[in-house]
Amino acid sequence: MKRLVVCLLSVPVVAFSAGATAETWKLAPGETKTYYDADFTRVDQTSGLIVTRIAEGKANGAYRNWPASKGPILVFALDCAADKWMDLGMDFDGSKGLPKGWRKEAKIEDISGAVGKAGKLACETKDTLPKAELP
Repeated sequence: MKRLVVCLLSVPVVAFSAGATAETWKLAPGETKTYYDADFTRVDQTSGLIVTRIAEGKANGAYRNWPASKGPILVFALDCAADKWMDLGMDFDGSKGLPKGWRKEAKIEDISGAVGKAGKLACETKDTLPKAELP
C-alpha cells in the first residue's frame, strides 16, 4: 500500500509554527476513512510546497485522543505542479514537526497514490490555503 511510508526516527525535528496547534480533522472527499488536518495544511512561502498530514481511522480530535490502533498520522509535502509528493515521516502523538532540510527530500510520483483525495483537494485549493514561513 502506497500510503505506508518509512519513518526515520533519528531525523532531527524542528518545531512547526505556533499557528498550527489547532486540529480540524476532515474526511477527504470521496473517502470513507481517510482524514486530513485542515488546520495543519498550508503553503510554504519559500518553496510553494503544500505541507499536510493525513490519517486513517476516525476523526476524534487531538492526537492524544487518536487511538494507536488507527495507525500513525502521515506528514507530506506536495509539489502540485509536478504531481509529486515528499515523505516527511509519521507522527504518533502530535509532537512531530518538520524534519531539518525537509525541502530537499526526494520527490515521488503521483500525489493521489500516496495522499489520496486529500492531496488532490489540497492542490485544488492551494490558492486559498494559508501561507506560512516554515522552518
